[in-house]
Amino acid sequence: MKSKASKKSYNSSNIFSGNILNLGMHGTAGSKETIPRMFFYLLAFFSLGLPNLVFSGISWFDTLHVMKWAAAMVPVALMSAIGGISLALYGSERTGFRIDAFGWLWLIMLGYISVQPLWVNISSWSTYMKEWFFFAVLMAFYIFCFNLFRSALAHRTVLWLANINAGINVVFAELLIRNMNGAFPFIMNVPGNYIGNTGQQEMFGLWMAMAVMNGIYLNAVYAGGADDPRRDPRRANIARYSNILLLSINAWGMWNSTTRAGFLSLITATIILSIIYIRNSRREMLTKVGQGVLIVLLMLAVNVGMTQLGFGRAYALLNKTMDMVVNTSSFGKRRDIWKTSWAVATEQPLKGLGIGQYKWHYLKGQSTAIRKDPEIKWQFTYWAHNEYLQWFAEFGIFGAILLITAAAWWIWRFIKALTQKKILSAEASWACAMLFLIMFDAIFSRPFHRIENAVWLSLAFAIANRELLPFSYTWSEVRHSSIYRIIGAFIFVMSVCGLLFLGYGLAGNKYMRYATKTENAKLQAHYIEKAKSIPMTRDEAEEQYAYHLIAVAKVTNAQKDWENAINQLYRSFTIRPQAKQLLELFNMAKQTKNKELIKVILPYLPPPVRNPASVISPQKN
Repeated sequence: MKSKASKKSYNSSNIFSGNILNLGMHGTAGSKETIPRMFFYLLAFFSLGLPNLVFSGISWFDTLHVMKWAAAMVPVALMSAIGGISLALYGSERTGFRIDAFGWLWLIMLGYISVQPLWVNISSWSTYMKEWFFFAVLMAFYIFCFNLFRSALAHRTVLWLANINAGINVVFAELLIRNMNGAFPFIMNVPGNYIGNTGQQEMFGLWMAMAVMNGIYLNAVYAGGADDPRRDPRRANIARYSNILLLSINAWGMWNSTTRAGFLSLITATIILSIIYIRNSRREMLTKVGQGVLIVLLMLAVNVGMTQLGFGRAYALLNKTMDMVVNTSSFGKRRDIWKTSWAVATEQPLKGLGIGQYKWHYLKGQSTAIRKDPEIKWQFTYWAHNEYLQWFAEFGIFGAILLITAAAWWIWRFIKALTQKKILSAEASWACAMLFLIMFDAIFSRPFHRIENAVWLSLAFAIANRELLPFSYTWSEVRHSSIYRIIGAFIFVMSVCGLLFLGYGLAGNKYMRYATKTENAKLQAHYIEKAKSIPMTRDEAEEQYAYHLIAVAKVTNAQKDWENAINQLYRSFTIRPQAKQLLELFNMAKQTKNKELIKVILPYLPPPVRNPASVISPQKN
């Protein structure tokens, strides 16, 4: 029998109640808060607003990601631990906690990747476990935001936090590009790069585009009657003009990023937001969206005009964009990566490679792709630069079907809402626009693999789905509170495991850093062995142990030491094949005249092999 949508639904007009912190609890008298409301919002603010501003620094082995992971994932793990134990103790009836149909699909996918190792050969378990907890964090954040993130004031607050974060990153980027960051240890030390503390150009461009989108939306909200009418007019004007100033700064940063995917994603989001306002007959808000767009274009003109003074970089972005349109070969770098990624995906199309394993199959896939198309330029990257292609490679056909089904369902409900002129709340309008922004960027970049951006995806889905999707279908309804208690216990256990996994991982990362800082061979080996005993850092430690043995062999020049070093490096290469290791193995194979090793690694090398050192240059993370 065909499933029917449940009659249960949320009234969009009551979802966000101005400045009132409405948790929308469904329980009767004596109900329990799943998470204390202010604590929930505080944790959510940290997870959403802080990660793009912090980086690990030189005191860690991973100088970029570790602190970003901690800033984004620890708050979610804490709310999951509290919410999970509350749900386990009191059930859904007293907490009012529910999982919607979209949330159940997310849980199904989590279950799928959990059992995938039964039929998939996982080469790097460290990577698999990192990605598993990454995915679980996004799922947990979604279901808690779906239930608890119901304050319009909180929503505007987190947008302000994000936009201030972005504005500070613009200042950092301006200092970096001028090599003026030296006096500021809280700025990532990558002089000459316009990336702030995001650590990567594409991610900086995406973060700026998201911030500009937030600014355009806030400009519409403050002037369109969606703001709290009780607010003091003077304070409202301060907020409005402050937002315009911040919007200008972030627009400047977006143009200076020279990232095409960023501003093209912004265009997509702005169009979506405008269409929603047109269908909802919100003319004043639509006008203010246009005003926001004019501010962004004005900053483009100013940026181009200041190019000659050495302050603007937007001219380079415009040239890149025009070249992309006129000369399609300028897109060749992405095209070659996509061709290789398709070869990786078709390696195991039914089963998939396993979550997080794409990068460790890239060299093999490239060898296959080059045989089919000798014109492909040899290169190494960790990412497909197309999240959907990488998803297919890692999850296989079943995972791809789940993704396509969920995406098609969501887009269909969105289009249906537009055609029926359903009145969406201001916050849901923002959520839809933000989802299109991130999902469009995912065609060219990797926003799903940067936790500091991906958490915004969870929030946007949570806000939008309460108004776009049926709360549940008959197949997704859970009528027994005991099931929710079990789910709550599962969430609690997994959140504690995640905190322990990250905590021990931080310790392992420190051991790795200590190993690189010491020149004492025995002490270095000691630290590496400690890192090898920790799941999160085990595979990286295996690689570092190989380089440790190479350093020892260079000192002793003993054949046995060279054999140990080569064997260890090759063992590490079989777990996580990378261009750096490939070059090392090739050089050592030539040095030791190891014909068997040359024969094994030769297929991975670029054809023809002339000077591998000049062509093997891995892309930065």
